[in-house]
Amino acid sequence: MAVDARTAEAVAALARLRLAAGAAGDEERERVAEEFGKIVGYMDILNECDTAGVEPLYCPLTEPRPPRDDVPREGPSGAGDWILEDAPETFGRFFCVPKVL
Repeated sequence: MAVDARTAEAVAALARLRLAAGAAGDEERERVAEEFGKIVGYMDILNECDTAGVEPLYCPLTEPRPPRDDVPREGPSGAGDWILEDAPETFGRFFCVPKVL
């Protein structure tokens, strides 16, 4: 399936891809359209595969999992102190952030 530049631009916008503007943008849109066309073409090839009689793969979302125990535990001493080194402002072992209402 061929993907035109207009469709490629719409898909890029949905995917939050930033395409260049101007003449360079036109070339980039054509390149992206070609790449999207290859991807869609590959999906067409996969759709032609006969999957009759093939059982679905395991899906972890359908298998029940026992809940783990929520047990607090002490971390290693000094763990996380390095995170606060780049913070603009701290209060003890905490980040200081603006109030959000």
